[in-house]
Amino acid sequence: MKASTYPIVSPDFMATYDHANPSGYANDACRLNRLANIGIDCRKTPREPIDLDLLTDRSYAFLCETSDDGWLIGGGDTTKLKRPDTAHAEIWRFGPDREADGGIPFETVDAIMREIAFAPIRLKPLRVNFTATSELELLCVYEPRSVIGQLFGILSDVLACPCGDYGNPFHVTMTRGAKFRADVLKAEYFNKMKSIVVSWNAQYPDGVMFNDGGVDLFANREEILFHYSPRLKEGVRADLDQLRSMRAKRRL
Repeated sequence: MKASTYPIVSPDFMATYDHANPSGYANDACRLNRLANIGIDCRKTPREPIDLDLLTDRSYAFLCETSDDGWLIGGGDTTKLKRPDTAHAEIWRFGPDREADGGIPFETVDAIMREIAFAPIRLKPLRVNFTATSELELLCVYEPRSVIGQLFGILSDVLACPCGDYGNPFHVTMTRGAKFRADVLKAEYFNKMKSIVVSWNAQYPDGVMFNDGGVDLFANREEILFHYSPRLKEGVRADLDQLRSMRAKRRL
């Protein structure tokens, strides 16, 4: 893989980052309105080569409880609050639609994204993870010099803001408030998930491309404002000085 000419966030940094309390939490104004992000729409569509619904436990054979939102992947959940499928993998979160609130205006983010050219993005599933806050999530491989890794580096540089954070990049939230019936069933569930992810990686060793391989500007996990399609066959192309200048001018 070619060396990146853009900023990268090292794997060592990501390994020691506090994902439960990401940097955006440091600003009190961001806590209630910080969901806007650039990410990959992973909702269930005919173009998807993998079925995220395989990761759910809709019969509750392993889990005894989830939050009222239920499952957020594989078609959503109609058994609780009737939540839609909102599966997506965040690349960079930039918070509310105003600089004064610690975020970045959506029109600024949109203008910057339209100046970045990139090849189709592929996600490589890593494993299903159970967080300290009782969320189940599908983690994806973080490779700094991959297309998504380079895009992540650019956005973390150009779209840095008080509410911006690395979070836990390239993960898909599956459900929240998860509780298992028993430790033995928890182990059985994760063994099942491991076999599914291993089979996906064997079938798609270069990763999985959702939709056209592009990214989206999410106002929140249910509302997509803009889509950005790939414009290159490989790699990423961006003028960092121009992007930084655009951001600076729009702050005035």
